[in-house]
Amino acid sequence: MRAQLLYLSGPSRGRTVTYAVPRVTVGSAPHSTAYLPAEGVAADHARIDWEQDRCAFHLHAHDGQVFVNGNEVREVILQDDDEIEFGVDGPRARFRVYVPEGAVCKPVRRMLADAEAVRRVSGSSAATQALTRDLFTQATLTLKIGFPIAVVALAFLAGWLGGWLSGRPSAEERRRTADMVTQSELTELRSEQEKQREAIAQLSRANANLRRIQREWSHGVCLVHGVFGLRQQDGSWLEHDSTPLEAEYTGSGFLVSSQGDIVTNRHVVVPWSEMPDIEPLIEGGMTPEFMHLTATFPGRGPIAIPPDSIRARADSRDVAVVRVPADRVEGVPVLPLAQTDRADYQRATVVGYPTGLAALLARADRGLVDDLQRRQASMTMAIDELAAAGQINPVITQGSVNVEERVITYDAATTHGGSGGPVFGDDGEVIAVNFAIQRGFTGLNYGVPIRFARELLSR
Repeated sequence: MRAQLLYLSGPSRGRTVTYAVPRVTVGSAPHSTAYLPAEGVAADHARIDWEQDRCAFHLHAHDGQVFVNGNEVREVILQDDDEIEFGVDGPRARFRVYVPEGAVCKPVRRMLADAEAVRRVSGSSAATQALTRDLFTQATLTLKIGFPIAVVALAFLAGWLGGWLSGRPSAEERRRTADMVTQSELTELRSEQEKQREAIAQLSRANANLRRIQREWSHGVCLVHGVFGLRQQDGSWLEHDSTPLEAEYTGSGFLVSSQGDIVTNRHVVVPWSEMPDIEPLIEGGMTPEFMHLTATFPGRGPIAIPPDSIRARADSRDVAVVRVPADRVEGVPVLPLAQTDRADYQRATVVGYPTGLAALLARADRGLVDDLQRRQASMTMAIDELAAAGQINPVITQGSVNVEERVITYDAATTHGGSGGPVFGDDGEVIAVNFAIQRGFTGLNYGVPIRFARELLSR
């Protein structure tokens, strides 16, 4: 989610600005995210924070007065179309929430309101389905895991309390009741209790696996950064205005062996295979060649990927393997791969890096971002310095999964750049390699079943 301001007055009037950072600082200081050099605007006037757990934007007044819809506030949760005034008779702006493609977050109050609207038109059953769908596809990770556990626990507790509060019968009544309970009823009761215990155990395991992915296995997912050019038949680089033409991109990958094997997509390490504009040049005799190809794991510096280590499948499966020196990945977690194909997975957890320099900087320390922007740092320089500062970390999302023979689909939100990242099943093993987003429909994304990567590793 991103904050968007339509400036109604002041030096930026008429402009609509979308801010791709979780914290928007507002003030007359030049380093402010929302720079407002106007009378009455303090250097550090206010800030707007995105709070992921609450799915909300939180406005805080600092050194200046702030008015929302005509009322002075020190802090407030902003709503769509709120009008904000920075200072008395200062610049005014219309606040809106911008939802990027693939973003997932819906406040609980809106889920409940939407479910009530569905109930009034289509009945309670449809409302329950709508609320359940929202909880599993639109909520934060914390709510997705916590809500089912809470529901099962409360149901179990309610059943136990209901039986206890129904009254303590007399000894004679207890004897009569005991005589009436048949063996089949006892068996059924034990079976139901066992199902409840298993449901709680499954949710507990899923929660434990998610925590392990967050704390450990996500450190085995790397940011792949590549720059390549085209060699002409005489050996020179294809140029424009005396400068070699370069194509730069990012993707994801993950470590699968202590020998340094990294699984990713073919189009991440053979990017020109997915670039129709370059195909005629290659057919005309030019040769694509990497100028720069690295893998950066959380807490580590960039590692050079030898282009001659690239192994891609000969068929249409979008999977490849590269190998980096084993000593450079010592201590990096090796991700567990599913050894058998199953069709009973319920949840998918996708780990990967959003594409581009802006996406990397959006999650970095503000001071470092300001410094890199001031120096107009290249992506290579930015990745080096972000890695040195320990600020290269992947994004983790969850959703429902559907396992088919040749493709795995899931509604966990993914972003361009997440290609090549691992898709975990609900048992904590990698079941697929993320490779595509369904354009125009953010609720469906694709992964190559991990067995196609295992086949490539065994060669």
